[in-house]
Amino acid sequence: LREHLGTEHGIVLNFPAYREHDPAVGAVTCFPPGLKENGGIFCHANTWAVVAEALLGRGDRAFEHYRSFLPAAKNDTADHYTMEPYVYSQFITGKEHPSFGRARNSWLTGTAAWGFVAITQYILGVRADYDGLSIAPAIPSKWDGYEMKRVFRGATYDIRVRNPHHVCSGVASLKVDGKSIATPYVPPAAPGSTVTVEVEMGSNRPA
Repeated sequence: LREHLGTEHGIVLNFPAYREHDPAVGAVTCFPPGLKENGGIFCHANTWAVVAEALLGRGDRAFEHYRSFLPAAKNDTADHYTMEPYVYSQFITGKEHPSFGRARNSWLTGTAAWGFVAITQYILGVRADYDGLSIAPAIPSKWDGYEMKRVFRGATYDIRVRNPHHVCSGVASLKVDGKSIATPYVPPAAPGSTVTVEVEMGSNRPA
């Protein structure tokens, strides 16, 4: 994926793009190379690659993919990007198009919802599970850590993650209200309560 599809503006859907109309393939071959479904960068689909890299524990790569299509990261190239910096576009023109990196069709996408899922539940790694709240970060190795607040089943969780060894993934220790627990799940607390969760990343125990 990184070698053939990845670019500084996101991951293209296919490469190489179709150059001629192929009735057996369909409408995708009608678009110019690098535009829309024919080798374009569909932002919605890019979020799933972020999720996949995070599940593999590759936090550096997950965040690299996330930033590549992030509107707020395009401020220095806004004249070429040509889209509002506060909203995702449906697609960005791919590397085989003369206007590579130009965004099109703002608002017409499900990227915002899936982008939120990708960054909070998979890069930051805090997601709901049947057995409790799962804490499985996959962050850039240069991060010292992060803090977040999560409401889960009526309780509020104040989560502090430290990354002293600058790894991308793995949980060395997990404490709930000061007590160490041996599972990667924070058990559900009583509705209305506040829980303090302390996580230290490392390679001692996989998340």
